[in-house]
Amino acid sequence: MKYSEQQLIEAIQSGDSRKRDWALYQFSNEDNLQGWVLRYVMEHGGSTEDGEDVFQESLVILDRNLRQGRFDGKSSLRTYFYAIAKWHWVTYRRKKDPVSELKPEHHEGEVEGVEAQVFDGELRDLLETAIAKLDARCQELLRYYKLDYALKEVAELLGFSSPEMAKKQSYRCR
Repeated sequence: MKYSEQQLIEAIQSGDSRKRDWALYQFSNEDNLQGWVLRYVMEHGGSTEDGEDVFQESLVILDRNLRQGRFDGKSSLRTYFYAIAKWHWVTYRRKKDPVSELKPEHHEGEVEGVEAQVFDGELRDLLETAIAKLDARCQELLRYYKLDYALKEVAELLGFSSPEMAKKQSYRCR
């Protein structure tokens, strides 16, 4: 016989240890909750043993939260349990491996050396020096170009007759 979620919650909160144990047994064997937790943990870098530990600890946390009135009923008991299991796995992983070394594959791009960073800084300084030697109109045009203004906008802002003229002037300035 399948009991309602409300009946399970009331049995756990009742204070009667036999009812509580029965309700937790009914809940934990319902719809393969343990299988879901094991799959989740294994898909996120854990082992079967880790999954079993997370399942048991999550069940204990669920029991404690229900008895302390922390479950507000805004979700199903099953959804609440899944959230507990997910967060418990995250916590478990942090405790198991608190500091993990960042490897080059964790970066989205290539890792630049110090020499490359210094070179880029020097190149930027040279570029700024060269731009400072241009006339004010070219400096303003290149600033708009750098900020990705549309050629039509640049033509209007600087008084060119057409976007093509703005493009021609930007090539000359560069």
